[in-house]
Amino acid sequence: MKLTFLGTGAVEGIPSPFCDCLTCEHARENGGHNNRRRQSVLINDHLLIDLGPDIFASCAGLGLSLRDLDCLLITHSHLDHFDSVNLMLRGRAFRLATELPELTMLAGPSVWTKWEDAGGNDQGAGILRRILHPGQTVRLKEYSITAIAACHHLRIGDAMNYLIDDGKASLLYASDSGYYEEDVWESLKGRRFDAVVLEGTIWNRPPGKEHLNRSDFGRMVERLKRIGAITDQTQLIATHFSHQSVGPHHELAEEVSQFGAQCAFDGLTVHILPES
Repeated sequence: MKLTFLGTGAVEGIPSPFCDCLTCEHARENGGHNNRRRQSVLINDHLLIDLGPDIFASCAGLGLSLRDLDCLLITHSHLDHFDSVNLMLRGRAFRLATELPELTMLAGPSVWTKWEDAGGNDQGAGILRRILHPGQTVRLKEYSITAIAACHHLRIGDAMNYLIDDGKASLLYASDSGYYEEDVWESLKGRRFDAVVLEGTIWNRPPGKEHLNRSDFGRMVERLKRIGAITDQTQLIATHFSHQSVGPHHELAEEVSQFGAQCAFDGLTVHILPES
């Protein structure tokens, strides 16, 4: 399983154009891994998790194409994770010279409501709609995909994280969630993951309900180990950072490494291998 991080930032990105904090100023001056577009991850070149406002710029900047994209998972309806306009721009009028495969899109009810309210048209965008709820498992191409309830977007209540198995490796995609509720932990018992993508949005700030800080990041890792879902050999990748809670990339990478994790950056490609 190959993961390509198209964006690793929270809703404002880094640097935020409306901020002159030390992190944003450092990113403007130094660029590189310090700059973070809004979160999105491409799996095996044809399954995308989240389609936010930066997807066009991310692909252009990284020299990537989404011509082969035929699977799309949306975690929730917040604007940095689902931009209806960018899905509309997949329509025939915007790609006259190019044939695209049908795109199967899995998302919760609030995402589909946002799509409808924006005037989205499934046929026009070339998508096949599949409504997904936490707790459901579906087969999609070569993937087994299970949605679990994220502790996030609580006023709506249908934000999801995903368990993804491509027949070779298994991934827990755990971004945009606070520490899991007990029923989610129960559902993870008996699972084993080769990799975990775990958020750190409020890294150096006090704990919150809907995101992880450094302490809760550590709690998540330890709980996953305790229930046997991961081992010391599991690939851990930290992502989804806010400019208001982290420093420069090199400092953040050092802090994240203390948990045995790699700090993602825009353009990072990781090959997930099953544990032997």
